[in-house]
Amino acid sequence: MKTDSELIAERLLKIIDERNLTINRVATLSDMGQSSVNAIFRGASASPKIVTLRKIARGLDMSLLELLDFPPYNEVEK
Repeated sequence: MKTDSELIAERLLKIIDERNLTINRVATLSDMGQSSVNAIFRGASASPKIVTLRKIARGLDMSLLELLDFPPYNEVEK
């Protein structure tokens, strides 16, 4: 099973690929340091904070809810 950081990294990579963006551009749009954003995109950030993910979402012109709207985060566990 993938970790949360791996799942989020995959989601972000998919989004920037669809939008033809670079990690550097996302860092600029998010008003964050490139090394911090790079760590999240590599899945190296063990537990990205909500405030950090919200900055990235805003930089991508989306809500935090939209950013996290993918399985398994949008599924109810039974």
